[in-house]
Amino acid sequence: MFERLQQAADRKADRLLMRFILRLAQSETPKGIEIEPLDDGVRISGRGLKRRMIDDAQLRNFGR
Repeated sequence: MFERLQQAADRKADRLLMRFILRLAQSETPKGIEIEPLDDGVRISGRGLKRRMIDDAQLRNFGR
């Protein structure tokens, strides 16, 4: 009985996670930044991203 409840909860959590990942991947980013949805999160890429994360408030607050 508890196994079925746990499986249902796991499936619901997976669906919620994927919805959040897709919403995050579709959010607006500064020019030159790309977002790729993955199974367990998102990949952010772009030229000078490390420095831009410090300088650009939109990137620092990404996902909020």
